[in-house]
Amino acid sequence: MPAYRTSFLLRLPIACAAAFVAACSQGDEPATTRAARAIPTAAAPAPVAPGIAAAGPETVPPVAAAPARGLADLLPAIELPQPLQSAACLAHTQAAKARAPVAVHRWVDAAGITHYSDQAPPANAQGHRVIAVGGAPAVDVQASGYDVNLPDQLQQRAVADALGVQRVMHDTLGVPVPEGMSLKIVFIRSDSAYAQQVGEPSLAKSSGTYSTLDRTIRVRMQDQDEVNFAVLRHEITHALVHESIGNLPVSLNEGLAEYFGRYRSGGMGGQVDVGEQRQGMVAAAPGGDGSEALVDLLSREGGDFYTETVAAGERERRYLRAYSLVALLMRDREGRLALQGVLSAQAQAPCTPIAAERVLDAGYPGGLGRLAAEWTAFMRNPPSDVRAY
Repeated sequence: MPAYRTSFLLRLPIACAAAFVAACSQGDEPATTRAARAIPTAAAPAPVAPGIAAAGPETVPPVAAAPARGLADLLPAIELPQPLQSAACLAHTQAAKARAPVAVHRWVDAAGITHYSDQAPPANAQGHRVIAVGGAPAVDVQASGYDVNLPDQLQQRAVADALGVQRVMHDTLGVPVPEGMSLKIVFIRSDSAYAQQVGEPSLAKSSGTYSTLDRTIRVRMQDQDEVNFAVLRHEITHALVHESIGNLPVSLNEGLAEYFGRYRSGGMGGQVDVGEQRQGMVAAAPGGDGSEALVDLLSREGGDFYTETVAAGERERRYLRAYSLVALLMRDREGRLALQGVLSAQAQAPCTPIAAERVLDAGYPGGLGRLAAEWTAFMRNPPSDVRAY
C-alpha cells in the first residue's frame, strides 16, 4: 500500500460538527516511540546545509538536496515497509520536467466536470480553451472534482493555495521543491467514492489524504469551503515536506501542516491567523516548565503520536501542542533559524526521522530548556496576531 499523509483539520472552529478523522501515518510504520530523552546539555550541532541564512521576509537559500542513501542504511522497521520513498529519500531522482512555457487548458468532460491542467484535453472534451500561457511554476498543480463540478473560482483558489503555501515555505524556511514536482488535487463529495479512491479502509473517514504512490491529494468535501481548503493546505504541506525534506519527525511534520493549513491567500501574498484556536491552546498547555512535555512530544514516532491511551482528547492536545511549537518557532528570526536547522539536518538523512530535540537544543538560543519554557508560556497566553507573508 502507498504511504499516506492524512488530515485532521475538521477540528478547526469553522467546522462545528465533530468527525472521526484517521490520523496521519507513514505507511505501515509501527507505533513505536524513542525512549524519552532527558534534555541534553551539550549536544553537538547536527549537520546544517551550507549557505543557510537567516529566515525572514527575505528569500533564503534552499535546504540542501538530500544525498543518496542505500537500503542498508535505512531502519527496516520504519522505512522498508513503505513501497515508495519520498523524492528526498531517493535524492530527487524523479525525472525533471523542463521549465519551458506552459499552456493552462480548461475543458469540460463527458460528465460535466470542469478540469484545469497543463496537458491538452482528450479529443471528446467540450469547451476547451487556453486560459494562460507562461513559465511553469515551481510546483505543477492540477485541480479537479471527481464526482462534483467545482466552480471555476474554487479550482483557481485550490491552485493559488498550493502555490502560496509552497512560496511561503520556501521564502521563510528555505524548503526546496523537487525538480519537476507535480501535484494532483481531487475533490470528492461521495463518502463511498472517497473510500474507493483512497483505497485504505482505515483512512475512509479521513478528511484528506496525500498518497506518495500517485502524488495525489484527495479531499473529502465538507459543506464549508473554508474547511475544504484548510484540509487542502494541510495536505499540501505534508506533500512538500515529504518530497523535499524526507521523513520529518511526526510532531514537527504535523505542526508544520497545522500552521500552514491556516494560511489564507489574498492579494499578492497571504496570512496566518495565529490565535485562531486560543481557547484550545490554553486548555492544551503543559504543566510545570514544559520540559518533560516537550521531550515527550518530540520523541513520539509514527502511530504513537496519534494514539489515545490515557484519555479522550489526548491526540487533539498533541496536535495543538505541535501547532503551537511551530507557531512559536515561526514567530521570529531565531526561531525560524532553529526550525531551518531541523529541516536541513533531516534533508541530510531523509529516510530516517532525526532526533529533533537534539538539533533544537543546539540551535535554539538557550537550548531546549528555554524553548520549553517559552512554548509553555506561548500556549498559556496565546497571541492574537495575524502574520502576513
